Amino acid sequence: MNWDDLKYFLAVCQYGSIRAAAKSLDVNHGTVSRRINNFEQALGERLFERSVTGYQPTEMGNELYQEATHLAERLNTIERKVANKDTTLRGEIRITLPELLAQELLMADFAEFSKAYPHVQLHIIDSIQELNLANREADVAFRLCEHPPEYLIGRKLARIHQSCYINREKLQLIQSSSETEQQQFWKQQNWLGWNDKMRRPKGEIAKAYPRFNSKHQILTGSLQKQACRLGMGISVLPCFVGDNDKQLTRIPPAISEGKYDLWILSHPDLHKNLKMQTFVRFMTERILAKKLLIEGEQYTTLLSSQV
Repeated sequence: MNWDDLKYFLAVCQYGSIRAAAKSLDVNHGTVSRRINNFEQALGERLFERSVTGYQPTEMGNELYQEATHLAERLNTIERKVANKDTTLRGEIRITLPELLAQELLMADFAEFSKAYPHVQLHIIDSIQELNLANREADVAFRLCEHPPEYLIGRKLARIHQSCYINREKLQLIQSSSETEQQQFWKQQNWLGWNDKMRRPKGEIAKAYPRFNSKHQILTGSLQKQACRLGMGISVLPCFVGDNDKQLTRIPPAISEGKYDLWILSHPDLHKNLKMQTFVRFMTERILAKKLLIEGEQYTTLLSSQV
């Protein structure tokens, strides 16, 4: 038996399909399929029933899953304790965070860290899926939440604020028009919707604009920003996105609203791992330096300086 096959077996059990398991393991789906077939041949047992809807564990598969889960937990614990002894600035750090956070706020800091520590490899997993740090699916997580899992350690770095944005040139043109034209302009504006359940924004920042209709459905923050820049509508964006884009501006009354807490998290078993803690300290300092932007106060400070 190749015990390394266990992680492929567990991933297929957890996600129910070869492709989903491959994505979680960051490997080709053909690799997962081959490893599962090899695992079944080594055991002499069929572990999954294949169908168009996915992979369902057989009775033997379910029994093995229960035992393998406990074994995997023990192996992960051993792996973390060994990794905790690492006092070198070499090797890989697996980082998980939402795509928009990476793209708009932290990518430049990752690049600076990479320059400062060239022997450390960053494996950046841009996903909203909450990867399990106990299972070493990731080493460090930047997570948007109120209360992180109790098994992790870390700190809250900022409260992410959001506001309502529009194409800057579009707003500047109408501000020099007559009051009647401005009223007509606002009547024609629309929210950019996310999906069927999020057609209109919620919370304090949306209460001042009940007259806007919703139009279009755009599922990602990066595409929402692009659509807003091109004048397709008004978008609710994090302040670190909207306030940092010269083609966008807040619509009056330009208030922001706290939406999520931003945490940096890691597993306590890795608190002595030098490269991990160096990375955590580096990123903590960088994010705290951007706290005014993240919490929407940079915009307010800029306006005050212009008065």
